[in-house]
Amino acid sequence: MKTEVTVLNEHGLHLRFAGSLVAVTSAFKSDIVLSKGRKSVDAKSILDLVSLSAAPGTRLNVTVSGADAQAALAATTDFFNSYTGDK
Repeated sequence: MKTEVTVLNEHGLHLRFAGSLVAVTSAFKSDIVLSKGRKSVDAKSILDLVSLSAAPGTRLNVTVSGADAQAALAATTDFFNSYTGDK
């Protein structure tokens, strides 16, 4: 399953954002991968996520595979659409 999300956070995908995202993605058994251009990272790894250097407005592809893929994709998409950790 795939979708595209946009980093809406005014500070981009930084360490605190990544930590909050990992808390969401780690709840699922499915593999969750975020891609920016040709770079793909594990959405359950804080360091991998920060290495994307995703600034505000960056579009990321989300690819999910596994037993709970539909729920994992929905939770990941919802997180990107609602993250307000910096306000």
